[in-house]
Amino acid sequence: MRVRFENVGKRFGAHVALREIELDVEPGECVVLLGPSGCGKTTLLRLLAGLESADEGRLYIGDRRVNDVPPAERDVAMVFQNYALYPHFTVFDNVAFPLRARRMPAAEIAPRVKEAARRLELDTLLDRKPAQLSGGQQQRVALARAIVRNPGVYLMDEPLSNLDAQLRVQTRAELKRLQQELGTTTLYVTHDQGEAMTMGSRVVVLRQGQVEQVGTPLGLYRRPANRFVATFLGSPAMNLWPGALDGGTVRAAGAEVAMPPSSRAAVAAAAGFEVGVRPEDVALAAAPGPGRAPARVVVVEPMGNETIAVLDAGGTRVVARGPADLPSRPGSTLWFSVAPDRVLFFESATGRRIG
Repeated sequence: MRVRFENVGKRFGAHVALREIELDVEPGECVVLLGPSGCGKTTLLRLLAGLESADEGRLYIGDRRVNDVPPAERDVAMVFQNYALYPHFTVFDNVAFPLRARRMPAAEIAPRVKEAARRLELDTLLDRKPAQLSGGQQQRVALARAIVRNPGVYLMDEPLSNLDAQLRVQTRAELKRLQQELGTTTLYVTHDQGEAMTMGSRVVVLRQGQVEQVGTPLGLYRRPANRFVATFLGSPAMNLWPGALDGGTVRAAGAEVAMPPSSRAAVAAAAGFEVGVRPEDVALAAAPGPGRAPARVVVVEPMGNETIAVLDAGGTRVVARGPADLPSRPGSTLWFSVAPDRVLFFESATGRRIG
């Protein structure tokens, strides 16, 4: 089912929580709302669910405007961060609750609950109560309660944030598989950019109640619209270095950076600019060479499959991803260069990407 936000705004007293939100979600699409705490992600979800009222604009689910439609009639199911399970109910009764609330015949409820439990591997837990379940199992019960209704839209508000790191990765994969199997339109809120990159067919990056950029995960990562999107996506974050033009070459952090011909005029016209380079696009070497700059190793973080190196290039911080056996130690010197086809340029004053 299609979802649309048209010029939607929301205020809480003097605080503007959302401003002029325009978003179109296609039927069956999983769109992730991503941004820092307080940016308006959950408020946007609650507006669509009917738990809050929009002060401006129009909300559509399918072809129906739902601004004044009661929550129970919007054909949405919401999964909350804290699971919101009834502690005195069994798993079966928790999953069955929305069907019973709609006065569905008992003969129809049982097979639908069992099918939802099967999809989420809860078959053997139907007689247990939430206190007897692990965090991951409780989360799956909350998901089963949402899918048992077969709603037109799923709204998921940071559903994995209470799980430990390993279980979060496992449950994320299960959740993505489930969404693809069901083919139900899904809006998924998270502040975890790794989660956003893996879950969404598109990602909406929000900041201070406004949409900064909408695009595919890879599109946002490779072609961010501005400095905020560039640094918010990616871990470790993108390097940002003050840049200076030297003829047809850009110098940043002591290294020479090749500039695409298509960007030269725009970069030259900017009052000031910064050079953005992802850590994986910083190449490290043990000896000097053409285009390389020296840097002192400050911190080495072995990650098992790779090493994160934090360097100091004449007072400029450089973060690089290196191989697992990177031969370096704090205080030693490495030489670095950057991949010319992955360099981005940003206006210093506005943060807008150049080119």
